[in-house]
Amino acid sequence: MASWRFHEIVVRSLIPLDNSLPHNRHLGFYSTLILFIGRILGSGIFATPGLIMKDSQGSYSLYLICWVTGGLIAYSGLALYLELGSYLPVNGATKKFLEYIFPNPKYLTSFVFGLFTVIFSLSSPNALVFGEYLRYAFGLESNESKTKMIACSLIVICGIVHGSNKRIGLKCLNILGTLKLMLLGIIMITCFYVLIIPEKYTGLTNNLTSERFKLPKSSSFSGSLYATALLKCIHSLGGWTTSHTVQNEIKDPIKVLRVAGPLSIIIIIVLYMLLNLCYLIIIPYEQFMNGDQLIGALLFTEVYGHKFGTLLVNLIISISSATNVLIVVFSDSIMNQEVFKEGFLPFSEKLCSNALFSGTPIGGIFIHCFISCFIIYVPHKSIYNYVISIQYYPNQVFHAILCIALLFKLRRKFPNIHAPIRASTSLIYICLMGSLSVVLSPFISGDFKFTLVGMSMML
Repeated sequence: MASWRFHEIVVRSLIPLDNSLPHNRHLGFYSTLILFIGRILGSGIFATPGLIMKDSQGSYSLYLICWVTGGLIAYSGLALYLELGSYLPVNGATKKFLEYIFPNPKYLTSFVFGLFTVIFSLSSPNALVFGEYLRYAFGLESNESKTKMIACSLIVICGIVHGSNKRIGLKCLNILGTLKLMLLGIIMITCFYVLIIPEKYTGLTNNLTSERFKLPKSSSFSGSLYATALLKCIHSLGGWTTSHTVQNEIKDPIKVLRVAGPLSIIIIIVLYMLLNLCYLIIIPYEQFMNGDQLIGALLFTEVYGHKFGTLLVNLIISISSATNVLIVVFSDSIMNQEVFKEGFLPFSEKLCSNALFSGTPIGGIFIHCFISCFIIYVPHKSIYNYVISIQYYPNQVFHAILCIALLFKLRRKFPNIHAPIRASTSLIYICLMGSLSVVLSPFISGDFKFTLVGMSMML
């Protein structure tokens, strides 16, 4: 009998849920769903496809493989975070997970991940796309300096909204998030219109040919290109960690995240695959290869005509980008505050405190906005590409470490304690293999310039 009790499985968290924070828990199921979808559905699916196609050397097969792989990594990564988040239901996400699993050497994981978080938790990519599409909507010529100015203005406005009053910031998130859900419906209807209605009724030309599915010569496709293409897919599907960063803000976080997380990521993956098929069908190959960050605009102007299509795509991408930036400023300012509480960064004592007039993490907001705007003005011929690579590469390193830690350390250390949300072991291995493929591919190919920049942020 005693032996049976020793092996009895207990389902619980490793640390108790803090029930002393009911006044701080403002996010219900709908708000959390908005947080997931609003953060994931940003500008990436409209801005990165042309860049991913270039990295895929124009091969439709490699292009679709990258998106399917990115979707698997995102879903399996969410499963990883759902288990770890239910083990440790507190603010901080990756930072808290690493600190709990690797307590020694003391403060090492806090310092390494904390420094990376403060420097590279950025809202710059979506802000840049917002600036570019806003100018495109008004028929203005491309102007890098003015695009950057618009991007910085958006970041500052979002910082002011969240810094002035937490409830106002969350209401703005809910309003923009609801609009984004409505636009998501419009995108879905557009996809079905392109994919289901016969060509003779739509008048749209099908540019999809079997010739484009041929794989490129091995000499022209490298591990580095695979890694950068997959990083852009991961960027477009990124953001599923956001809700775990702010678990103290969620009412009954384990119950809410169990449903809101998988539901949101499945909706997004289905939408992205439909959109990508529409891109391949509607957009001519040459335009696709040279479209850079305007692929979304090309699709909607082709389907709806130049005038209405331009208006619609501007509305969709502007709201998507603005919502994304608003969410990133909110979640990353809380994450920054958790880092500053450790006290190892300069001025931490002042930066970790809440504003007296609003109770918001004003120091975390200021640092996030300042660094995001600063990065935008770093001289680089393709700043959007550059930011994505150096921001998301180290994240894949951390995800791989967490996969290994969960499988071979945490579960073995607590064999009789199962997390309230337990991930399939096969999903954890998929996440591990996907992350390792991104991390190791550039080194295997010998072209690892951008990886050194990203890795240097961790050392």
